[in-house]
Amino acid sequence: MIYHLLTDLTILFHFLWILFIVFGIFLVWKWPKIAWFHLGGLLFSLIINLFGWYCPLTYLENYLHAWGVREGGYKESFILHYLVPIVYPDLSEKAIRIGEILFVVMLLVVYGALARRHYMRLRSSSG
Repeated sequence: MIYHLLTDLTILFHFLWILFIVFGIFLVWKWPKIAWFHLGGLLFSLIINLFGWYCPLTYLENYLHAWGVREGGYKESFILHYLVPIVYPDLSEKAIRIGEILFVVMLLVVYGALARRHYMRLRSSSG
C-alpha cells in the first residue's frame, strides 16, 4: 500500500513540475526571483532531452509502481489513471523530445529578450 501512495505522490510531483516548467514564465512576471529556479529547470529539461535521457522522476515512478504491483492490491489509483496520460502523452518519444526542446529554446529566447530589456533599462537609468 505504501508503494501505491509513494507512486501517486511522485506522479503528482512530476505533474506539478511539468506545470511549473510550462507556466513558470508567468510566475516569473510576478516573482522575478524564481527566474533562476525556472531557468535551471528549463536547462535541465534541455540537457536530458538533447542527450536522450529520462527524467529521474520517471525512474522513481517505474520503480515504485513495480513494487506496488508486487505488493498486490489495486492496479491503478485515481491519480495514476488521470495524470499518467498527461505526464506521458501517447506520442512518439521523438515527437515529445523535439517538442520539449523547441519549447525550452523558445522560453530561453523569451528570457534573453527580458534580460536584454532589463539591461537596457539599467544602462539608460545610470547614464
